[in-house]
Amino acid sequence: MRWHMQFSPRLVGVIAGVVAVTVLSLVFASEGVRNGPAGPFGTVQPGTDELLMDLDIQAAYDDDDMVMRFSWETDAPSLYHDFLVYEGGEWVRYGGEADGSAFPLNEDRVHFLLDDGSVDGFEHYGGFMTVFSFTRMMSPEDVDEEESEEAIGQDDLRKMLPDSMEDHSDWRTLRDEDELADLRQAGYFLDLWHWRSHRSNPIGWSDDQFVLDRRRSDDGEGVASTNFDGDLEQPEWMFDPDLTGQYAMSWDRIQSLDYTLDDPYYLSPDNAVPFDPDHDWQDGDAIPRRFLTEPEGSRAAIFSQATIDNGRWTVELRRALDTGYPEDDKILEEFGRYDLAPAVHAGATGGRWHYVGMPVTLGLGRDADVEAMRFSGDGPDWDAIEPTTVELFYPGVIAWDYLADRQSHAGAGAIGANASFYAAHDEEKMGFYALESEFRDQIISQWLWTTLMWTVFILGATVAFMKLARRYGRERTGDETIVRDDALRAEEHNA
Repeated sequence: MRWHMQFSPRLVGVIAGVVAVTVLSLVFASEGVRNGPAGPFGTVQPGTDELLMDLDIQAAYDDDDMVMRFSWETDAPSLYHDFLVYEGGEWVRYGGEADGSAFPLNEDRVHFLLDDGSVDGFEHYGGFMTVFSFTRMMSPEDVDEEESEEAIGQDDLRKMLPDSMEDHSDWRTLRDEDELADLRQAGYFLDLWHWRSHRSNPIGWSDDQFVLDRRRSDDGEGVASTNFDGDLEQPEWMFDPDLTGQYAMSWDRIQSLDYTLDDPYYLSPDNAVPFDPDHDWQDGDAIPRRFLTEPEGSRAAIFSQATIDNGRWTVELRRALDTGYPEDDKILEEFGRYDLAPAVHAGATGGRWHYVGMPVTLGLGRDADVEAMRFSGDGPDWDAIEPTTVELFYPGVIAWDYLADRQSHAGAGAIGANASFYAAHDEEKMGFYALESEFRDQIISQWLWTTLMWTVFILGATVAFMKLARRYGRERTGDETIVRDDALRAEEHNA
């Protein structure tokens, strides 16, 4: 039997096209979207090995006070926030960025949301209930300031709870002040203990806030004010050289993270004097832009003390069980059980670039994830209290309106049924999902291109193989005909 195949130019072109599509398909399928040093917001995203961190929590109480203790490891503890640096005869502001840039002038922070059962779903979903796709820094373009100011009297949109809006996905439906006051009186708010390494801790305080229609500070005066005279374009206060041995800090030392808790790295009435514009200021002189004073009113409820030892922060917060401000704080009682969702800003980051934990239970003298032990005397014996380690993860731009949307999120039905977070996810998976959420549009585009390439590949391969099959069939039929003709001629010759 003789059989041969001759490839036509058309068939060669089809095969070449299939090869090209295969190569392109493999490129799109294998490369995908990578977390580059910068994400779609123009900010530094964490690497996959930086998505998780551990936070140790301990708790204790006596007849009057609640004491919380937090501890976590850090490679580069940050004591700084924003500074005024002398450059070429002018005072220039540096630091305090909230755009995710890893810059030495963002203070470390630990904070937690606390609820007594008044906010349905918080026990399962924690802080995710307070952020939406329209929350500031959650998308490349924030809501227009003038629009939000005109509509609801807020020039930016921060954390808020779903029931503060009539439509849980539309900030324009924010309830009026009377309705919000009724919700607050009914306990529908989250208590927020907010410790800051620069803007409160140096003088022994933590900020005291709450979340309802936005993140609000408790009534009263806060710790940090702005140390800058806008008319004179200069600081209002400087270091007292007789007490601190300096008029200003060194910008070079600040950038090298060279100051410690024992150094004068903050300004307060105890170490400051009015600014002297006639002093011989030098380029690189740096003065804190924040001036710290004791808080007042309901905002003066949480005392703090902190240490850094062997690359580890340890922060202790102390507050009265009953502050006397039930519309600002969650009132705590012995044998009560509460829900607590912690978070940490580490690595000199700000804004939403932090680590969060899913809620854990806090029990005062009863079983819970974090068991608060009764103590007597001046303070707890922390060595006798076993810490609870909570794994925190990077939350990305995962928003509550996305999670609750059945068309966008496969788990929205479970959320509607108030199912446990841990029924579907764990912290490690959430960290990776969160990183993907930063690139959701890019990933969807990549999927579409990959699908298109493979579709073209399959169609091209099918056409090519059909052509090959037809050509093979025709040539094989021709060969069989030749064989039969040769056989007939041979028979005739023999006859």
